[in-house]
Amino acid sequence: MGQKFKAMFEVRRDSILLSYGIFLIAMVFGIIICFFAMDGKDFDSIRYAAVIGGASIYFSISVFFRIVYYSMESQRAVLFGMTRRDTFIFEKIIDFIEIAGLAIICAVLLPGGKYLLVFKLAVLTFAFFSWLEAICGNLVIRYGKIGYWVCYVGIFVVFLGFPKLLQFVPAVRNVLGKIAEGMVFSNQSQGAYWGAMAGVIALALIVHWILFRKISVSSLAE
Repeated sequence: MGQKFKAMFEVRRDSILLSYGIFLIAMVFGIIICFFAMDGKDFDSIRYAAVIGGASIYFSISVFFRIVYYSMESQRAVLFGMTRRDTFIFEKIIDFIEIAGLAIICAVLLPGGKYLLVFKLAVLTFAFFSWLEAICGNLVIRYGKIGYWVCYVGIFVVFLGFPKLLQFVPAVRNVLGKIAEGMVFSNQSQGAYWGAMAGVIALALIVHWILFRKISVSSLAE
């Protein structure tokens, strides 16, 4: 197992370094901007700016480059001799470690000991990226450039249309409101929140595995 993990880490190394590089650069810019805006007097605000800047830029850019890296790395791992099952398992493990590492940095830097909130956001991010790789990543592996453009057009449509959906569909707005309450208020609906997150992640992993298994060997070898 150690050798397989090491092999998968070597395959994933470039994308992990890129992720942490983006996060750290965004943190530095957040610190600089807030430092001059606050005249360097409000240290807590500077820490908030560093974490929020790093996390938001990391998430935004990851939505786009993660799809490409996932398709390339999955193909490379299979070509290097890893089975689909090992590729899938260790890819998810490294995904979680990557996000957990960033979450630890955020938790240490944020004032007020907001460890639980950071952990919840990390789990939510893992769930989102699991769905992104399951649908878009596997689509790109299977259909190449066509899948690539379909995914990116779909992402833009979702980003532009989602606020309108919240405006006109109260049920969706209410569900997201409950999720937000479970994240922010630690004394509210914790069982329901964690149950929902576990279900979302489990379903994403199942869909991911089914779609990944259905990809032809020729598509993985391209």
